Amino acid sequence: MHRRCVICALLLTSLWWAAAEESAGQVHVLMVGGLPGSPVYARRYRDWLQRFHAYFTDTRKIPAANVVVISGDKDFKDPIVKGIADAESIQKELEVMAGRVKPADQFVLVLLGHGGITDPIPTLVVPGRDIAAPQLLEGLDRIAARNQVILNFAASGGSMVKPLKRKDRVQVTAVRDLEANEPVYPEFFLRGLESGQADGAEAPDAGNKDGTITLLEAYHWSARQTALWIARQSKTPEAETWKLDGRQSIEVFEKLTKGEAGQLGARQLDPQSDRTAADAEVPLVPPAGQMPADWTGRRIVTEHAALEDCGAEVPVAALGSEGFVPLTGKSAGEPGALARRVVLGQAALLKAEGP
Repeated sequence: MHRRCVICALLLTSLWWAAAEESAGQVHVLMVGGLPGSPVYARRYRDWLQRFHAYFTDTRKIPAANVVVISGDKDFKDPIVKGIADAESIQKELEVMAGRVKPADQFVLVLLGHGGITDPIPTLVVPGRDIAAPQLLEGLDRIAARNQVILNFAASGGSMVKPLKRKDRVQVTAVRDLEANEPVYPEFFLRGLESGQADGAEAPDAGNKDGTITLLEAYHWSARQTALWIARQSKTPEAETWKLDGRQSIEVFEKLTKGEAGQLGARQLDPQSDRTAADAEVPLVPPAGQMPADWTGRRIVTEHAALEDCGAEVPVAALGSEGFVPLTGKSAGEPGALARRVVLGQAALLKAEGP
């Protein structure tokens, strides 16, 4: 009799833990790398996919089985890559996720790559037929997770906000609508997470330094650091090189733009660049209505990371004509309010602040 009681107790305990785990929710991630198009972009996408995978599996301790990576780069040979990323395989993986992901889970979609606009539907460039936003939406809307995050770091990310919007879905994009730049934003987004520097930085009203990096904090830190990195650069016309000072700034420049002359995405560093200098604070926008002489040759910031978490058709950007103005998200329903409660790699939302 005693043995039966022990067995029953163990069974009830295991069922309780299973129920608790189910109610707590799990995290599921799908990462998609597009068709690179040049060695420079291939190197970027491979690095970013590897680091995102490491962040979710090593830092956030998400089971590797829950983190799926597919890539449009046929030469990307890494054990983390499940297979090729084309329109059919992306839709298939979303279908698989729809069968696995529960309402209490967090689902994260990471998109990296070139983008396009076709009549006038935004697409992600992949081998074969590009995948269009409506196809992504069809797959996403079948996923039951109430906590959904899209890190759309493709060049068409800003244009995909409207077709992919949903009230409980947070979208972070590397660029705004109609900005056709090839983003460098993912580099800084990852650095903010990996180093912990995004915790409580850039916008104190939007989050405290408390050991937890919210999606809003990650967005703010990387948006500003991306803009600073771009704004520190100036072109030397006669040599077709770029002058840039600062140890980290030059490190990132060489990492992201190294390549042979003429390669898509490649840029050459001016030999006069100072590797020993501090990574200086510089103005992000010129004075209103003016273009001072010292702005001649400077690279203008044309990559504006944006965020949408209200179900709106147009995302908001912390960087605009007035410079960097953070979103606070303090009141329910305003931009940033949901992103303030989301932590990548955590199924449950943080408790809402205020009354």
